[in-house]
Amino acid sequence: MHKFFNLFLFLLIFFNVSHLHPFVVINDLSPDEIWTKTEFVLSGHVGYSGYINVNQTMDANLFYIFWESLDQNPDAPVLLWLQGGPGCSSLWGLFKENGPLLIQSDGSLLTNPWTWNNNYAILYIDNPVGAGFSYSTNPKGYVTSESQMSQDLYTGLKVFFAKYTKYSANDFYVFGESYAGKYVPAIAYRIHEDGNKLNMKGFGIGDGLSDPSLQTNYFADYSYSTGLLDEQERIDIKLLEADLLLQIENQEWDNCLDNFEKITNEISELSGGINKYDIRLYQPYDSKPITNFLNLQSVKDTFGANADWEFCAKETRNGLKIDFCQSVKPLVDVLIQSGYQALFYSGQFDLIVNYMGSSNFIEQINWSGKQNWLESDRIVWKNNDEVVGYVKNYQNLYHILINKAGHMSPMNQPQNTLDMVSRFINNKPFS
Repeated sequence: MHKFFNLFLFLLIFFNVSHLHPFVVINDLSPDEIWTKTEFVLSGHVGYSGYINVNQTMDANLFYIFWESLDQNPDAPVLLWLQGGPGCSSLWGLFKENGPLLIQSDGSLLTNPWTWNNNYAILYIDNPVGAGFSYSTNPKGYVTSESQMSQDLYTGLKVFFAKYTKYSANDFYVFGESYAGKYVPAIAYRIHEDGNKLNMKGFGIGDGLSDPSLQTNYFADYSYSTGLLDEQERIDIKLLEADLLLQIENQEWDNCLDNFEKITNEISELSGGINKYDIRLYQPYDSKPITNFLNLQSVKDTFGANADWEFCAKETRNGLKIDFCQSVKPLVDVLIQSGYQALFYSGQFDLIVNYMGSSNFIEQINWSGKQNWLESDRIVWKNNDEVVGYVKNYQNLYHILINKAGHMSPMNQPQNTLDMVSRFINNKPFS
């Protein structure tokens, strides 16, 4: 009876996933026809960049930058990094978070001692089409769903590893943050569905929005608990949350993104202009230095980029408005049940995808270890004898709170996020 129930549960999950996300179509474009590569040297660091045409009909092109591991280990795991948005460039992660070089406020480059690139090869892809240097000459090339996104991205990954064959057998991990809470499960599931030909071992999501129905009903409580709202304001925001959840339940996707932003903007206004990505700040992030740097003609020539760069592209964002409030939880369920290593981490001071909402989402994941996960103890994580966070783990599932970090933990806590990633990949305990 137990075996029959498990089989029934698997078939139910698979049917639901297949119905919601038809991820079985694989694009087999010829690698030789859709590939460009540039080798460059930037501040003594050698990298590779270029374009992969992932849809010839729409002339849709994904831009990438690839850095081999700085320790020159030929067996180094390959990490894919995806930014969120939707529509934001992964080069923000490269030059502001975990890459080998960081752009300073004056536009200069500084070597990052805590780069994930020290021991890992990292592939940054401006995803989806239209983000960063990626582009399409046809407006229909912009994606409107996670199914389209993952098909384009999987095409790009297959072409990449067909060219960088010396890395095709290395361990592969998919990482991303924010709206990549959708992208990461979507591309990981597509890789899994196609027989895991890329040797994917796991995935990591930082402050990721994966299931708005489970994550967006904690804005008021988080804001009240941190003193941003009083009781009456908390009640008012709770009413807006209830309206949003009803909209999601009724699958009214058209204005869901606008209503989501209405809630977070209202909290920001009530609290005196708080930065919803980091409640310690009362001003937005400054993207001018990186924007000016990447739009220098000399830099674009160096990378072989033939588009203008902006941090977050409106066309790409608008294309995914219908997708915004939909869930990828069924994909996460399958991936974790299938045994892939799964890391979810949350910055302590992030409001927009806060720890409370992420915890609720993770507690609802359907897998065989769910009850043991719920009953497992959260442990204190120390780095260099300093308490830097808290870890809840059972088998292949991790959820980590990173102290003194906002929405972009690698930017705020580079040393500790590197320690986290290294422990996760090398299966080293956090205690």
